[in-house]
Amino acid sequence: MINTGGIWNPKEENVYFLATSPAYHEANNVTSYYDHILCAVNEIKNAKDEQFIIDAVNKGKKVFIDSGVFWLTNQHARANKMTMDEVLALPPDALDGFGALFDKYCRIVKEIGEKAWGYIEIDQGGMHNKIKTRDRLHGLGFNPIPVYHPLVDGWDYFDYLAERYDRICLGNIVQADNWTRKRILATIWERRRKYPDLWIHCLGLTPNEFCLGFPLSSCDSSSWISTVRWMQMPTRACLKAWDNIEEKYFRYDLEDESKSYRKTVQMSATSMRADLQNWRRYIRDVEETLECDHRMPLDV
Repeated sequence: MINTGGIWNPKEENVYFLATSPAYHEANNVTSYYDHILCAVNEIKNAKDEQFIIDAVNKGKKVFIDSGVFWLTNQHARANKMTMDEVLALPPDALDGFGALFDKYCRIVKEIGEKAWGYIEIDQGGMHNKIKTRDRLHGLGFNPIPVYHPLVDGWDYFDYLAERYDRICLGNIVQADNWTRKRILATIWERRRKYPDLWIHCLGLTPNEFCLGFPLSSCDSSSWISTVRWMQMPTRACLKAWDNIEEKYFRYDLEDESKSYRKTVQMSATSMRADLQNWRRYIRDVEETLECDHRMPLDV
C-alpha cells in the first residue's frame, strides 16, 4: 500500500474543502470560520501566498493542494475550442505551459506538501501518461494522490489504484450533468465496497443529497461563494438545495462593498460549516441505526 503524502486523519470522514486562492482566503479571513481549504498551484503566486498556507497549517487548518491541471486544461480548451475531456486525454507535452506548471508544482510540494493535508497528482494525459508522470514524481520523493477519471480511464484502472493507494481523487464530476454524476457516484460507491479503507475525494462537488446516498470521504468546490458571485443564498434540507433567497432580500451593501463583501464571504464559510456538520450527523445517524437494526432479534 502506497501512503499518499501530507498530514491527514483517515478517521475524519465527510470533509468539504473550500476551493479558492490563498489571497482570497486571506483577504476575507476565511480560516477563522472554516478549517478545510483547497488551493491550486496556479493560484499560489508568490511568497506571501506560500506563507499563508504555512501559517494556516501551523494553526491546525487542513490545506489541500491541487495540481493546477484543471486551470491549465481549461485554458487550452478555450484557446483551441475543445472540450475539457478532450484536453485531459492529450499527452502533457501537447499543452502549452505544462512544463512550467510541473516545475512550480514540484517546488511547492517540496516546500509545503508534507505539511499540507495532501497534494493531488498532475493528472494530465489519460491513464498511461498519468502513471508515467506519477512515477516521475515518486522518483523525486513525492507521493501525490492519484486521480481517476471514470469517463476516460476505464474501470480496471480504478481497481489498479484502489489496490495500491490509500487515497484517490475522482474526476469527471465538475462539468457533468446530474444524471451523469449520479451514475458515476453510484458505480464508484458499489466498487468501493471491495476497498472499505479507501479514501475517495471527489473533485468539483459541493456537498448535496448525492453525498448522502453515495457517501464520499471528501469533496471540494468553489461554489460556496455563490453568495457573492451570483447573489444567491441557497437554503438546504439534508444537503439538498430546495430554494434560493432572492437577490432583493439578500445582497451585500454596494455602498460599503469592501466591508460587507468580506462579511458575506465569512457568512458563506459559516454556512458551509453547518452543512458539513449536517452531513456528518446524517451519516452517523444512519450508521447507528444500521448497527441497532443489526443487533435486533430476527423475530422483532
